Amino acid sequence: MDDKWRKEALGKRIRAARESLKLSQKDLYDKTKIKDSMISDFERGVREPSTANLAKIAHALNTTMDKLYFGDESNEVINSAPDVGMRIVNCFTLLYLSEVISDVQDEADFGMGSVQPHVNLWKDAWAIKRLLSNLEEYKRNFSTYPDPASYLEQTKKSVANEINKNHKKK
Repeated sequence: MDDKWRKEALGKRIRAARESLKLSQKDLYDKTKIKDSMISDFERGVREPSTANLAKIAHALNTTMDKLYFGDESNEVINSAPDVGMRIVNCFTLLYLSEVISDVQDEADFGMGSVQPHVNLWKDAWAIKRLLSNLEEYKRNFSTYPDPASYLEQTKKSVANEINKNHKKK
């Protein structure tokens, strides 16, 4: 994952966790003894906290380092989706953002030959490839989008609709 993109994403999660507890940066300083200017840099994605500082921040915000670093890894984001297309899209998005998978170059990259009896990816292969390509583009051009979250949501909905059509053809 691109350093700038990772720092910005981490910073947004730190800010969201702090704000959900209605804490100011000064309050977080009081709990962690990390300078509020550094906390500001972390939240804006200018700097990445050291492991020690991230541990202090996570403790002060009653969360885990994993949740701050990787986001909410629960199945909630997958299972709460309204349809099969969005569940599949959310699953692949989570795997991509967690760097478990990357942009798929061709069908062989899925390992479909050996995996196919257990996981049927053929039906959705092109939609998933398009999703991963768009996520790669999103990562590369993150800072150029006027509203990155909106772009990502629009991309996910488009691919989910394509997957839903594939599943209705049964």
